[in-house]
Amino acid sequence: MKKEDKLHHSLEYVFRGGVATSAMDTLAVGSTLTAYALLLGAGNVAIGILGAIPFIGNMIHLFASYLIEKGVSAKKIALVSSFAARPFYLIAACLCFFPTASWAVPVLIGSLLCSYLIGSMCGGAWMPWMKALIPARLMGKFFSHRFKWMMIAKIICFIFAFSLIKVAEPFQNGELYSYAFLIFLAFLISLYGAYTFIHVEDRKIETKKELPFLQKVIHTFKNKPFSKLLTALSVLNFSMNFITPFLTVFMLKNLNVDMSTIIGLTLLQWIVYTFVVKKWGKMSDKKGPEKILIASIPIFIICTLIFVGLNIFSVQGILLLGILIFVNTLLGISTAALALGINNTSLLYMPKDMSSVYLSVNSVFKSFAAALGSIVAGYALLGFEALSNILSISNKVQFQWNMFYFTTIILCILSIYLLKQVKKCV
Repeated sequence: MKKEDKLHHSLEYVFRGGVATSAMDTLAVGSTLTAYALLLGAGNVAIGILGAIPFIGNMIHLFASYLIEKGVSAKKIALVSSFAARPFYLIAACLCFFPTASWAVPVLIGSLLCSYLIGSMCGGAWMPWMKALIPARLMGKFFSHRFKWMMIAKIICFIFAFSLIKVAEPFQNGELYSYAFLIFLAFLISLYGAYTFIHVEDRKIETKKELPFLQKVIHTFKNKPFSKLLTALSVLNFSMNFITPFLTVFMLKNLNVDMSTIIGLTLLQWIVYTFVVKKWGKMSDKKGPEKILIASIPIFIICTLIFVGLNIFSVQGILLLGILIFVNTLLGISTAALALGINNTSLLYMPKDMSSVYLSVNSVFKSFAAALGSIVAGYALLGFEALSNILSISNKVQFQWNMFYFTTIILCILSIYLLKQVKKCV
């Protein structure tokens, strides 16, 4: 097979794997997982920990980089770890049979943590693998196309989830069992996602064997543009994951929006994402990925301000639905740029001969920041509630969420400033 044909064949399966992973995450993570955990009795702190788990798992990327630097095949690492991580979804799905057990939520957290810790070995190998496989000139085009179809997969999965929950709602524990079935289905799809790695060409990753691994890690921090990028992306990931896991909680508990409507709104968000991601990809190739990040964060701030308004003013019925449709449309536009920009920035601004180390360090810091953001958010909500009691605020819930949203806005503004500093160094 010719070199170009091999690349085309590999990219086809990278594309398929991305679609499968997107479907798996849609069915098993996000609003589905939040609702499932709430039905099992999870509180705000537990929701924060669950929102952090995917990012906690990513902190093992550095170990994957260490193995690559020692000469272990990136493909082998990705393939083995991907298959090994999947059975834990079955444990999570089976918890629907023990909805009142005090240990259900801890086991849910534990099983997902094991899945992500093992599975993230795959992520740690995948990034440098793709860096070696995909030419820089194709990154914007390929990943925007891949992200588009990943969003289409999300849309299909959301339609299915929405329909299943609507059908199951009238039955006793029907909603609980429907979430469990979605997680089980995610397990089956994830097996195909792992299988796609078999068909992707294994590429030798350039390394500096003359340097010890620890020195390579230390060297990354001496790279001024990289250290600034690391700081900016860490703050941005902290900001995004500070608020995202709790939007579902806010809509369920404070706005009294039912879960099927939330799934429908999320579906709308991903439809918008699908339509705009290619335009963001073209802008990324032309102006640089950090530019689309800087352009998208103000949109996210506007969405946060709208949630502040919904928290202050009592809005119901058609007006509430209209506002939520509008804000989820904006979130779709913003999320497309954030996902693509963070991915492409991470891939482009790294030296090729130390890409596995740079990408792993970058991933560990971003993931730590995102995990910390979710956990801190859970405790922040408790802290703002305690502060409202100390200050004798009459509407404690309103104060609690307003403080939460304004903290998010401050973090987003800080992210914009730090991203602008990255561009000055490059």
